[in-house]
Amino acid sequence: MDLICGIPVPEDLVLIPETDWVIATSMTSGRPVSGLYLIDTRTLQAEAVDLDHQPVSFSSIQSEAEAVSHCAPPDTQTLITHGISLAAGENGVHRLYVVGHGGREAIELFNVDANGEKPLVRWAGCVPLPAGLEANSVVGLPDGGLLFTSLYNPGETDWPARIGRLASSEPAGGVFEWQAGTGVSRFPIPPMSGPNGIAITPDGETIILAGWADRLVRRIDRQGIETASAIELNFLPDNLHWAPDGKILASGQRFGVAELFACITQADAPNYCAKSYSVARIDVDSHSLTDLWEEDVNEGFGDSTSAIMVDDRLWLGSINGDCIAVVTPGTWRKQEASQLPIERLPKN
Repeated sequence: MDLICGIPVPEDLVLIPETDWVIATSMTSGRPVSGLYLIDTRTLQAEAVDLDHQPVSFSSIQSEAEAVSHCAPPDTQTLITHGISLAAGENGVHRLYVVGHGGREAIELFNVDANGEKPLVRWAGCVPLPAGLEANSVVGLPDGGLLFTSLYNPGETDWPARIGRLASSEPAGGVFEWQAGTGVSRFPIPPMSGPNGIAITPDGETIILAGWADRLVRRIDRQGIETASAIELNFLPDNLHWAPDGKILASGQRFGVAELFACITQADAPNYCAKSYSVARIDVDSHSLTDLWEEDVNEGFGDSTSAIMVDDRLWLGSINGDCIAVVTPGTWRKQEASQLPIERLPKN
């Protein structure tokens, strides 16, 4: 295992297409913020992205670019970044979608110009969220617009009530859609406990959703109708990302919901609570689990939240610490889906 450190709480990751570069978010709290990080996969060196540049026009259809151009750039001194996704564009300029907290609740939009020796990341607009709504993960839609998830019910600010609902696997949170002409609206989904990771097929017809608190991964269509039986995992599935082989990678924490929150929020919280990482590989067409890789960690990493595949190695983000882990799947305990034990972890 290699560790890339110096990135406060690298919660989510994305690989820039046709390059040797990864972008990481930084969901830090109570520490100086840096917004986004750029990592060279050849040297495993990370650097903070300089976001203090003149805004550019969002590399999308004209109506969308105009709709997101009316907000001011984020305050780089307070910007906390969370979920992230990238939509490949033409001529090496891609659209980057980032869940932003801190100074405001918004989906921050960037252009990533990958034509030079080092990619250039430039802020290009935002989608402010309605009051009381906190986003978690986000994905751009092929025909314009975006979808984002929220763990919590809109307007619910009572922290113990939030955690109690998730710890009991009760329906909570939701999925929301934004379009340039209509703004933000609730997207219909089956009852879920804490929608977290979200991914969409290239044709825009199939959505994969991770229910964090109920440990279920669901496949739905663009009308919100479930099109296959849910996949039950033995960990809390967090972010979802496409692998080069066309399958989905889901990573998360092998911990109970209440136990994890209690650990994270205590005054003397350890660097990592769930000292392990878990990654599931899911075949979207059959909506079946093909592989599960898990490992306990003695030190240096844990609380995995995100997995991407780079040159046949898995890069893992975390909700704690300041390191990304890079591991080779062949060195893990690999379990075929037909032999996979499903462990129901305690919910409180």
